[in-house]
Amino acid sequence: MKVKILKDVLQGALPQGFKGKIRYLYTPSKLCDPLFSPLPGKEPEKTRLASHFLIVSGPVEPSGYDNVDKPKWLYSDVIILGIEVLIYKSSHLTTIFVSKADSTGFGSEHHPKVSARAIATSFLKWLLDREQQKYPQRDVVLSLFARSQSQYLFPGSADSGVKHILDDRQLIKWWVTVLDPILIEKKDASGGNPIEFQGYLTVPGFTGSELRQFYPTYSRAAGGNQSWLPGNPLHKLADIRCVPANSPTRCLLPRFPDDPKARLMQDLDDEVGLTDGIPSTSPIKRRNGQWSSIHNLDHFWEAMEFRQECSSGRMVGFLWILASPQKRSGKRIDDGPIDESHEFPSVKTPTKPKRKRLTGPIIPRKPRLKGGLPSMMSPTNKSKGILNPTESGNGLLLSKEGYDKAMQILLHLDFSNVKLAEQSTGKWVAEVSSICGLSSDWAEHVEGIMKTVKCAVASDVVSGGCDVNDIGGIVRKRKHQADQPLSGTQAVSGTEKKPTVSAAPAVNMLSAGMIRKKPKPSPA
Repeated sequence: MKVKILKDVLQGALPQGFKGKIRYLYTPSKLCDPLFSPLPGKEPEKTRLASHFLIVSGPVEPSGYDNVDKPKWLYSDVIILGIEVLIYKSSHLTTIFVSKADSTGFGSEHHPKVSARAIATSFLKWLLDREQQKYPQRDVVLSLFARSQSQYLFPGSADSGVKHILDDRQLIKWWVTVLDPILIEKKDASGGNPIEFQGYLTVPGFTGSELRQFYPTYSRAAGGNQSWLPGNPLHKLADIRCVPANSPTRCLLPRFPDDPKARLMQDLDDEVGLTDGIPSTSPIKRRNGQWSSIHNLDHFWEAMEFRQECSSGRMVGFLWILASPQKRSGKRIDDGPIDESHEFPSVKTPTKPKRKRLTGPIIPRKPRLKGGLPSMMSPTNKSKGILNPTESGNGLLLSKEGYDKAMQILLHLDFSNVKLAEQSTGKWVAEVSSICGLSSDWAEHVEGIMKTVKCAVASDVVSGGCDVNDIGGIVRKRKHQADQPLSGTQAVSGTEKKPTVSAAPAVNMLSAGMIRKKPKPSPA
């Protein structure tokens, strides 16, 4: 089944009556640092990285500007939300990592509110479908960590007064609701070539039973095959990567950018002097590559509980969705015991077979640039950096340098009010267009077709909406049934039963004869 273009997918996630623009940037897959640390004495696994960035913008009320010579598209809309995703590819595993997601809280009062949850779900599912279509027999894992912060992508948006900022607990629940529709749809549509889908959630400091408060309602009550399980798939990922399950702990954990896990791993590496890519002179370190204080994943998650991000009232949620084809090709490395007496092969040991000597006639080829794209797009390039719309969803292909420059420009703008946000949107679009040599905006116009349902969750709406007080972590004592107030649902519906009035008086009256006065002491 062919994957739809991004424009069609997002139109199904936008509310009916909404008219806006989407801008999608991405980079080609290039060699990067390995996501996992290699086994001692082994070569690092070749890994390629591609960055994807989606911006959704909507119109604002018309406002006057002094300079009438500005292009009409320059200040026509304002950014509503953005999401950045990094895709790591190796020979056995594809990792989709949600790097950043943020909203500004702005939008037109005359347009329907945009659901950030629906946009994030549709975009991640679209990326997942594309990877599964390219490599049907390869395992794919979707990973992210949920940590509350006032602003990730849009500077000053926290000071606008219209942005709804979730706390840690609410954000973890929100991301579970983002990923849960992907699990449900994929499990229902798993036919032909069956693929197992499973969600995992880990919150350092929370036991398996305590994690149930973050699951969807149906998953809490369901028994047997649940979509969400407490824990993590790191041992399964090691098996997919053909790595023994009893390998050093540092070889089982990924190192994502700005990840709390990666910071703890770096501190543990510094304690024993382990560095990826630099052979250790110590024979013990070269043999086992172990940390001195942590020897398995359980100890690692226990150490995470005492980190600054996971203590003092803060919490971080780590979420995964693992998609595993039932039939995999690939041989597993011997899963024998690893101890200090066992030495891994030296780094200098050749791991690649020798290339065969070329024979036969020489066929001339036209010269071309290595990698297929220059470091920066040339204005004279006919394609202007835009790929075929049927392949990219009308996205804009940038080099790694151009993409990094576009992200740096965005992080130095101001979204503290709607006027500045409107100007910042136009400036960012103009700068990115200049990088690619474009003379106009590359945005795709979209019109929402999703029918909205009232009484939506407040955290699901980007701008506006009522606040919801989350009291899931508060334990209250049970009160007597007669003393319980009406619940919120009863008070709103108006169908509650009126309390019956008793014929007996509310206060017990005592007769004068039953009251005895205290005798006064006699004077001495």
